Amino acid sequence: MTNSYENHNSYIPSIKELRANYRKEKRYLLEKEQNISMKKEVKKEGSFFNYFRESEIEDIEKFDYENKYYNKYKEYIQNEYETKEAEIARIKNCIAYEKFFLEWERRVIFESEDSSIRSNPATRYRVDKIKKLEIELEETISKSNIAKIVFNKEKLLSDIENQKNKKLVNVDYVSNAKGKIKESLRKGVPVNIIGHLGSGKTALATEAAVEFTIENKIQDFLENKMQEWYFDNENTSFEEVLEVFQKNNEDIRNHYKNILINGSKEDLEKIQPLFISGSHNLTYEDMFIEKTLILNSNFSSEDFEYYLNYLSENFFGWIENHQKELESVPIKEQFQIKMQIWKSLSDLLVAKNSAFGTEIKKIEKEILIAVKEGRPVIVDELNAIAMQNLIALNDILQKNIGSLAYITGVGPVRIKRGFAFIGTGNLSTRLVSYEGTNELNPAFKSRFMTIEYNYLPQSLIGSLSDQDDNSKNELFRIIITRLLDDNGNLYIPNPQKTLDELFRFAQLSRVTQNVFMGKWKDAGDEQSTFDELELKESVLSIRNILHVLDDWNLGEEKNIDLALWDSFISSITYPDDQSYILSQCLRFGFFSESEGWSIKTKSIGEASTTFDEVRTRPYKYVRPRIEALSYLDVIDIIFGKSKFHEDEKLLEFLGIEGEDKTITVDQLQSLDQEINHLEYSKDIMDYLDKGRNGESNEG
Repeated sequence: MTNSYENHNSYIPSIKELRANYRKEKRYLLEKEQNISMKKEVKKEGSFFNYFRESEIEDIEKFDYENKYYNKYKEYIQNEYETKEAEIARIKNCIAYEKFFLEWERRVIFESEDSSIRSNPATRYRVDKIKKLEIELEETISKSNIAKIVFNKEKLLSDIENQKNKKLVNVDYVSNAKGKIKESLRKGVPVNIIGHLGSGKTALATEAAVEFTIENKIQDFLENKMQEWYFDNENTSFEEVLEVFQKNNEDIRNHYKNILINGSKEDLEKIQPLFISGSHNLTYEDMFIEKTLILNSNFSSEDFEYYLNYLSENFFGWIENHQKELESVPIKEQFQIKMQIWKSLSDLLVAKNSAFGTEIKKIEKEILIAVKEGRPVIVDELNAIAMQNLIALNDILQKNIGSLAYITGVGPVRIKRGFAFIGTGNLSTRLVSYEGTNELNPAFKSRFMTIEYNYLPQSLIGSLSDQDDNSKNELFRIIITRLLDDNGNLYIPNPQKTLDELFRFAQLSRVTQNVFMGKWKDAGDEQSTFDELELKESVLSIRNILHVLDDWNLGEEKNIDLALWDSFISSITYPDDQSYILSQCLRFGFFSESEGWSIKTKSIGEASTTFDEVRTRPYKYVRPRIEALSYLDVIDIIFGKSKFHEDEKLLEFLGIEGEDKTITVDQLQSLDQEINHLEYSKDIMDYLDKGRNGESNEG
């Protein structure tokens, strides 16, 4: 037994084997931890709940792998994680610092007398420096598998946090759209976001506006903070500057991050945009200033002592001014006059501070408040507002920050820094038309930067295992993110089968989105005619996708097929939409006959399909065993597997000198020739040695 253990412990595994066992141990520890966590008390609940609480405890296959090289491998991985985390954090901090200084330079240019010039050697230096640092970051990630994992794990945890806080997941499509919006707003150009229903236009506008406001506040804070710090630290190094900047930057960002999650109403009000819901009935007054009649019957708000003092001052002032006249009349009449004057002054005071009817009061509305206070304003469904009312926005939309804009009924108002205007609108096509919307005037549209924002990218070709670059399947990434725990781990039944189903679900969703947008050629259904390929009301938008996932609930009570039926297909009220989507479900492998489904294609105009029609037998579901995948597995799933690189540094750390090398046939032949040559040379040397020693060379 001892010899067997020693042999196993001294066995030299391949790097590939070490990596595989590292991931296997991660999964084992996750399942073990879940079982342990279910045995702990839930502090917020009472004794009854905790005493009678039961949970499913799975038998876990024990991870048993003892090897000295494996233990050293884990030590090496931990050290490399820490090293790469620090290296990536350093580069990111440098990029953030350069962007901060670039923004500072541009603000100085904007506020100077000649603000028409936007570029100078200082801004060009910062732009070039940022590009160099971004290239350095890309090279760092590409040269190290661990660096790539560190980088992608940070993105993964950010995705999970956004999903948890009901925010958009920052896949590249979303991040790029936000970047365009904020860049336009920084230049003072209003933005109009157009797209189809359920694509997330309003959420995008809101998040971009909030980030725009927060970034402005962070920029102001850091400029002041770094300036104050430098007053006391003039003889400092650039490394110290970066260190101080990093701390201040992290502190202020965490401050606003906490406000967004747990902030008070007052704190949130300072960073949230103002919001107007557009409609055909929305008037000019609804956007700028509303005039209303009010009945003001209350006395002014000052206390009684104030009015008594005010009345006394006026009374004695009148007495003093008319002293000579009073002295000319008898004392009894003087008293009567004084009483009359006091009463008159009292009546005048009451009349001045009381309302005796209605008066007109002006109430400032969202756009005027945004202009005066320097805040973003979002007009949702901009193209639903009558064009004659939108024209009133012209002067505001074409003026720069800091200049005066004329508002009818108010007059000239200075546009304060921080003001931004974002409009959103549904995009109509030949197949889909949104009732109550208008085509915007070309002259009015020209004042905006228009962004078309629709559904997320997703490949429609091949299965999950066929994908060359999983990172491009951003819709699939959203789906997986919805199912992860806070640490990026995934617990699902039969992982290989379920992941394949979820990928096909992403493909199905994207097909419905393409057809709904009128991009029928992108739907991959070239056999159908143009007229057949249309969806009038129904689409698997992000909102509907999340409904399906929540109903499926990690396969707790039903499989994906039934969740898709219950939470989406059964609710489709337009029969032709339902029929087409069902045909695409079959195309992507859902509702198979072997599992008791019978989907029949219906002609245009037929009635909706019911559940009883599509089932050949009662639905029964046996849940497969739930298995754990660690964040390492999840990163491979959504970002793609890293190509395996043999790490010389790792081999050196392990004390292994490339034991797992492979050679080609040509190399083998070459080595064989060299060995034969050496053997032949050895024979000659032996022959010569014998001759020198006087031995016979015959035979």
